[in-house]
Amino acid sequence: MKQKQRLQQAATLIRQHHQIVAFTGAGISTESGIPDLDGIDQILHKSHKFAGDVFRFLDPTEAIADPHTFYQLYRQTFCQPKALPNKAHEALVKLEQAKKLLGVVTMNVDYLHQKAGTRNLAEYWGDVRRNHCTICHRPCDWQKTSTSAVPTCPNCGGLILSDFVLRHLATYPDEIRHGQQMLAKADLLLIIGTRYPATSFQVSCPKIVINASQVSMENLAESNTVYLSGEATELLSSIIA
Repeated sequence: MKQKQRLQQAATLIRQHHQIVAFTGAGISTESGIPDLDGIDQILHKSHKFAGDVFRFLDPTEAIADPHTFYQLYRQTFCQPKALPNKAHEALVKLEQAKKLLGVVTMNVDYLHQKAGTRNLAEYWGDVRRNHCTICHRPCDWQKTSTSAVPTCPNCGGLILSDFVLRHLATYPDEIRHGQQMLAKADLLLIIGTRYPATSFQVSCPKIVINASQVSMENLAESNTVYLSGEATELLSSIIA
């Protein structure tokens, strides 16, 4: 089946279902200027002050040891408060307003779904707004992390870090539960911009997978799943009337 036919099939599924859930990863935000994991790796590898992958970069011990390098790279990758939602985020809001989308489950921390207007959201890792002092644990305004070279706590002078870094990338149990509850109710699942395999979702409903990478013949053979290859902004605009 060619991409055009798959687009038509996906659009039909969108029209037919009214308890849709979207599961989003970094690929939905690349057109807003937020790099995905490959893009982050490239930024990290170009740095002369940092040697390691994204997991070492997000280790709070590393960030505390060299906060200047951490924040220099953090503002090129995760923390970009001026980034705006793109048409893919807006398309999901349109679905929600039409009472066809139950909500969004996201692996992202960029806060773009909220900026777009999504109301029902499960953030597995939280978002860049959540920041605390590494010493006294006082919560701090996320805008401070984007304006100070090395943001420090006004209370004790300790380094401020984002919660998802401080938590060693641990997910929030309440957010996971909320996401699982939504997924359990879904009659159609939109999987957008993530490498998380469609077969890993323990749901029996049909799925639409949108990713920038080319679709393999093996994936195309999967039953109950429509694979679309390309930018999320263009594809979602095509299948959501």
